[in-house]
Amino acid sequence: MDMTAIKQVAVTGTQHMKSLSGYLDNTNGKHDVLDFDSRNLGDPANWFREMERTRAAYGHNEPGRKGSKCTYCYHQIIAFNPDECDVNGGKLTRAGCMGFAREWVERYYPNQEAAWALHLEHSRDGTDRYAVHIAINRTDLSTGKRLNDGRASRQRTLHAARMREMDGRWGLSQLERGTRNSRVHARQESRGEQRAREIGSKADPGFETDQDHVRRIVRESVREIVSSDASNKMRALNESLERRGVHMRLSRDRNLKERDLVFEYRPTYDRRDAHGRALRKAAISGRKLGRGFTKGGIQHALRTGMAVYRTMERAMDDGREDEM
Repeated sequence: MDMTAIKQVAVTGTQHMKSLSGYLDNTNGKHDVLDFDSRNLGDPANWFREMERTRAAYGHNEPGRKGSKCTYCYHQIIAFNPDECDVNGGKLTRAGCMGFAREWVERYYPNQEAAWALHLEHSRDGTDRYAVHIAINRTDLSTGKRLNDGRASRQRTLHAARMREMDGRWGLSQLERGTRNSRVHARQESRGEQRAREIGSKADPGFETDQDHVRRIVRESVREIVSSDASNKMRALNESLERRGVHMRLSRDRNLKERDLVFEYRPTYDRRDAHGRALRKAAISGRKLGRGFTKGGIQHALRTGMAVYRTMERAMDDGREDEM
């Protein structure tokens, strides 16, 4: 799978076409449209009407087979990895995202009418990223036939291969199995942690979630071991965590390229399972706490040393992957 995500949906109804028109309307402040571009269109501002006229001229406003739905155009979404976007310190600017989308359309849909708009998307976990929404008309202007990339499963495989190739040309990161696709997302709170923080903070301003509790314990233990003369710092770290009530082990999932660390602990406040029973023991992976709490992130922090304490603290928030 690629770091840049590609999704395609067939537009078969008037409501979807209306929604797509709104997504591509750069005068519509509702959708945070940052830029707009098109290909093979004489009147880009009225792209949906021009596409409709083209389909009508070729008889493509009717289903190709009796009894089936008519696909008028395709709605594609290219969602860029947050780490690659300049809003999070990456190299992809707005102009870069638009250039990427133009190359995508020109390379793979050279004979289609197309229009696309750049959006700044805000996810529920507070992460920002760029995404391009593209409308690709069904009619091939060179052949007069309908665009057909095959069944949905073939389309997904085809699009993934094309996007992997695009990412390679643009020097964007590739996602490997068993690793997170975004450091930015890795640092975001889960909804459960957000709810716990909201509820707990009302009763106690100094409240910390269980995840924060584990993060604090790990940081304290790392600082302790960094300043010690222990020859095997990972073993010493494990012993320090045990004294503080946290057990550190490797993930049991051997299919991952890099096996993650798991931290087992006793919940610090009342938590219930799906059956309403009180949780006596819980576990969370290092990646869910943040990349600095993965195996490589902790190793990086242990190597840093007290002389550059601030660097170590940054490493705990954004560690690198290494071998143990």
